[in-house]
Amino acid sequence: MKQNKIVNFQYYEKFFIIALFSVYFFVASQIFVDYGFYIDEKFHRANGFYWLNYLSNFFGFTDLSQISEIKLKEIEGFTLPNIGNWNLYGVIFDVPAAYFEIILKINNPIDYYQMRHFLVFIFFFISSIFFYQILKNRFNNILVSVVGLTLFILTPRLFGDSFWNNKDIIFLSFYTISLFFYFKFIDNPSTKIIILLALFSAIGTTIRFAGIFLPITLIFFFIIDKISKRNEINFKTIIFYFFYFFIFLYFFWPNVWADPQGALFSSLNLQMSWKGNINFLGKYYFSGNLPYYYLFFWIVISTPLIHLFFFTFGFYSYAKRLLLRFLTIEQNSIHNDLWRSRNESKDFLVFINLIFFMSVLSFLNINLYNSWRLGYFLYIFIIYFASFGIYLLIIKFKKNILQLSLIFLTLIFFLTYRIILYHPYQSLYFNALVPTYIKNNVDVDYTGLSSFHFLKELIKNEKSNKPIKIAANSWYPLWRMVDLLSEKEKSKIIILANDQKTQATYLYSNRIYDIDKRYYKKYDIPSNFKKIKEFKIDNTIIFDVYKRLD
Repeated sequence: MKQNKIVNFQYYEKFFIIALFSVYFFVASQIFVDYGFYIDEKFHRANGFYWLNYLSNFFGFTDLSQISEIKLKEIEGFTLPNIGNWNLYGVIFDVPAAYFEIILKINNPIDYYQMRHFLVFIFFFISSIFFYQILKNRFNNILVSVVGLTLFILTPRLFGDSFWNNKDIIFLSFYTISLFFYFKFIDNPSTKIIILLALFSAIGTTIRFAGIFLPITLIFFFIIDKISKRNEINFKTIIFYFFYFFIFLYFFWPNVWADPQGALFSSLNLQMSWKGNINFLGKYYFSGNLPYYYLFFWIVISTPLIHLFFFTFGFYSYAKRLLLRFLTIEQNSIHNDLWRSRNESKDFLVFINLIFFMSVLSFLNINLYNSWRLGYFLYIFIIYFASFGIYLLIIKFKKNILQLSLIFLTLIFFLTYRIILYHPYQSLYFNALVPTYIKNNVDVDYTGLSSFHFLKELIKNEKSNKPIKIAANSWYPLWRMVDLLSEKEKSKIIILANDQKTQATYLYSNRIYDIDKRYYKKYDIPSNFKKIKEFKIDNTIIFDVYKRLD
């Protein structure tokens, strides 16, 4: 009788999870067209056709090579970087996207960019399945796994970016999948698991060089294993993993085929090479010289309070336990280790990932760009420890599990409300306690997600039959969005450069500047212009619109 109950419970659990993912996928399929387009869309489309052409030539696919070459030549824009010099990004997203554009015969610009957006979501959706499996593997508790998964899916900045960010979200996705196979490796380092771990960790490294940390932690765990005399990992396993890791790294990174050493250093330099000024609390900082608390501050203001509360509780509880373990290690005892089970070793793996990356990104002057999207993969570890905190609460209040479940449900409803409030600008989210002063004294719409929506709305509402002259009064190439408009819409507008803004009828500003406005006049508003719109969400100014009075 008990066995039947267990089987039934497993059936309903599986049914519930399938229903949850189905609803998530359906909602995403309806709203992905709502999102704006960002500054690097055209560049990454060019990157895809550049490498598709390269691979087609390499493998002798003549027709595909010719088509991709034609597509590549059609992509132009005087502010685009030379793809021949800036072709060091990974190919795992851009090449399939370029290939799908060809085989699906997509020729309308807005259609192929929206196809790319949906493809980003597919990667994130798959990673969310693996994240659920990570939580299920570690906690073996459906309530913890479901609430943790919901926090992952409904992290506003991840939710928004999952519909357009083809760099940071793709890296996060592969890091999540790699972490799942790392957990499986800890459970049972079989040949199949080792190869899959090597595959996904290698692909992740081609996207962001930070992916190399997972192989490094494998060596670290091997050393700890030998010191503690557990003998759970043998040297042959390590060699086997690295053999396949470097094979996959080479295979999925065509840029290293001709010059492996030079390409590796060039790729690392490219990912760290962006130079610019960042507005942080009203002051401008050079991107490589940000305050040490910059990353921590951004995490606090742009992460929901629900996440922060559970993470703080979970992380503090784990760190306290780890410290006590360290202080009470006995040399000749079976408890002479920092963890006493495979599950605890998984906690330690996530812990050292979080501590390592927080330290590196905070104290080594890594270029974090505007906001902290380069570090969005840290959400994997943040939500893991939030789930750890939820797990501890469930254990502590197991007699009040119904009341606890209702509390979780209420918090999730509040989180959902906040996500709907920001739609379709969840990428620009701030939590409910952030004051207006802070929201409007940091870089918000740094990728220009609002620009396309601005152009569409202006063209729709402008009654004049004459072409509308528009200039961007910010550090933003507004003209890149023109390609996404219909031919009829294009005929209605003329995009001017910033130094021609006095001739414009309208000025658009997403409030991102390459200089300190307090000391330079480049972005001053001409006296004959008046602000006619200040688009806000939750008291956060997304963009301004000015109109010439004469």
